[in-house]
Amino acid sequence: MRIKIIGLSLLLLVLSLLVLINNAFAIPGQINRNINAIMHDVDRMATEDPSKAMSSNPYTYIEGNANYRNIVNLGSSALPVLVDMIKNSEENGLREYILAIAVEEIAKVDLKGDNFGWSNAKEFVRAWNKHLKSVPDSVNNITSSEQSNKAKVEALVKLGTPAIPFILDRIEQGRIELAPALGTLLKGNNKVDFNADLVENYTEWARMNRTKFDDLRNIVMTVNN
Repeated sequence: MRIKIIGLSLLLLVLSLLVLINNAFAIPGQINRNINAIMHDVDRMATEDPSKAMSSNPYTYIEGNANYRNIVNLGSSALPVLVDMIKNSEENGLREYILAIAVEEIAKVDLKGDNFGWSNAKEFVRAWNKHLKSVPDSVNNITSSEQSNKAKVEALVKLGTPAIPFILDRIEQGRIELAPALGTLLKGNNKVDFNADLVENYTEWARMNRTKFDDLRNIVMTVNN
């Protein structure tokens, strides 16, 4: 029996490693296929409508674009890949800018609106890292402040999805008044189905689901180490 248990454990470990390896190659491949298709669409649009070729608004090229949506739908697992693609690219143009927009949408942040001041993709990477470094302290400062619960929730939501694991830490410690922030940050999440009306015990829910957001915690902590 002991040998069977060990064998099963090894099998599960191998399967887990295979999944991780597959994801490591699958996500970059999916991003590249979709961003290449977007850039093809840009070239086509420029040919069909020269006025669009002169547009200085990158959002013109992704509005209603299924390939862009495919990138966003990859979720938080795509965040470090997208950022690395921007950082390692020799270019700093429209392609990289669109990838930066995807990072912001996936992470549910508006770094320009938060005065990080990025105007191109390379500047975005610096703003992104600066934001990630601020997340743990920001969550701590917000949750320990004298603000109303509503103001705290609004401030936590502005931190975006990278703040989720740190918010869950507080909820697991009994700060259930912060749970409404999850309603916004987990909307459309492909890992969990969070319905505030159906959760009977927020503290228990946080404890049971915290490991599902280890990737986000690792993204933040990697920058902070």
